[in-house]
Amino acid sequence: MITEALQQVLIKRPLGLVYDIDGTLSPIASMPDQARLYPGTAELLLQEQRYAHVGIVTGRALADGARIVNVEGLTYVGTHGLEWCEGLPSTHPIVLIPEAQPYIAPGNALLDLVERELVPVISGLIVQRKPVGGSLHYRLASDPEQARELILATLKEPAQRANMLIGEGKRVIEILAPLTTNKGTALRRFVNQFELRAIIFAGDDLTDLNGLLEVEKLRQEGYAALGIAVQHHDTPPAMLEHADIVVQEVEGMIQLMGEINAFLANYEVSRA
Repeated sequence: MITEALQQVLIKRPLGLVYDIDGTLSPIASMPDQARLYPGTAELLLQEQRYAHVGIVTGRALADGARIVNVEGLTYVGTHGLEWCEGLPSTHPIVLIPEAQPYIAPGNALLDLVERELVPVISGLIVQRKPVGGSLHYRLASDPEQARELILATLKEPAQRANMLIGEGKRVIEILAPLTTNKGTALRRFVNQFELRAIIFAGDDLTDLNGLLEVEKLRQEGYAALGIAVQHHDTPPAMLEHADIVVQEVEGMIQLMGEINAFLANYEVSRA
């Protein structure tokens, strides 16, 4: 449903629409490589480009996120804001922010440790390497909570010595660079890059909370800004507290995208 508040953002130009992938545009998959866009999502993203600057901001490595979305013309942002690409990586260069370079080697060393000490003893543990750091998915472990505790205990001291951070999401532990870059700072850069007057951000997990908080800051500064939370059974309560709109599951997000597209199309006709 297009609320009055949502309308007031959608009529502003230049407009930006920015989405997380997993749990927002793609149902959560048991294995990360099995993630696929919800049916019809790619077509909606293509349509939205007629009216707005469209971005994808994901915790996945950029190339991995772009593989799932596979729509040309979008701004792809990977590894929580460390990687940028103005289109698909097959046709545009991926740029890693300079501040991240010193943390490539320490991140790889921690992932080597995980593969050496944890993969043999935690069944179902999946290691996703990224240009900087990586993700450890324990959703398929026989005892996920026990797996989580073992991963955190194993990584605590080595991560401190390597000056790397440990973060968490839904059944995933992240090895992160100690930088202030996150989905919120990425959203701010997106707004500045395209000199936007209006921005909408949608996400579902704890790492998306930074995006919702940045939406609130942008609104205080006079931008037309709105945050959407995609609610699942395990969505962090803070996401729901800071969202302007809450939709149910990925299906609800895609339905709202269709309504947004219809509103934008009708609005453009009315302006002609």
